[in-house]
Amino acid sequence: MLKQNESKNKPVATAEESPGPASAARPSAHHRPLKGFLTRRTREAQARKVLLFLSTGNTCRSPMAAAYFKKLLDDRKIRTLEIRSAGVMTIAGLLATDESKLMLEPYGVSLEKHRSQPLTEEMLRRADLVLGMTPFHVQMALRLSPSSRGKTHLLKEYTQTDPKNRPIPDPMGCTLEVYKRCFRQIKQACDRLVDVEFVTGKPSKAARAGGPKSRPVAAGPKIRLRRSLSPATAQPKTAGGAVKPANVKKSVASAKPGRNHEK
Repeated sequence: MLKQNESKNKPVATAEESPGPASAARPSAHHRPLKGFLTRRTREAQARKVLLFLSTGNTCRSPMAAAYFKKLLDDRKIRTLEIRSAGVMTIAGLLATDESKLMLEPYGVSLEKHRSQPLTEEMLRRADLVLGMTPFHVQMALRLSPSSRGKTHLLKEYTQTDPKNRPIPDPMGCTLEVYKRCFRQIKQACDRLVDVEFVTGKPSKAARAGGPKSRPVAAGPKIRLRRSLSPATAQPKTAGGAVKPANVKKSVASAKPGRNHEK
């Protein structure tokens, strides 16, 4: 009798409360936004362009260029680029030099977590733009991956910061003053690089200014001069289009008294 009463008082689970295979397989509303967020982040990561800086040991020049350029992108809130650096003659795991760290301290940039990476063919394949400090770096990259010829350039040549395209020398083992000169050149190039179309997606100021073909200087004054001539003052021409000599002499003779009178 007691068991029957217990069975009567036991609550019966309804269809909504009882877990079934359909409800267990359906994700909750709490997890669906997270899935969409991860998908969006994945799409953004895949859409990013890769910029690769090259130097010899990947402990001085290319780390300074990559770290400083990341700072410029963060200041402008540009999230469409992935910045990397590598060395054409190095091993993995080397620390950045102390002098390189000192160059970036005034800008709030740290190289403590930097570790050198040797250049690989896979890096060149994934990169959209490769910038070397010297012609040697460009040649090593092209030797490793000939298909990257169209996207591999000198840093100064690509940014047009030096008419002679002189290489940025290696400051490794040199004084702090040599590091300052080296970073000054890198900074000047990076300051120009952040405005190019590859980074912003828009034509740079130099490209918008136009070259000689798009802005002819001599065409404007000639056109205005022709328009200023009225039919009354225009010289009569012969059938061949040349001005008659008599009219020219007459116009010169008539102009002399006027000039003498002004004097």
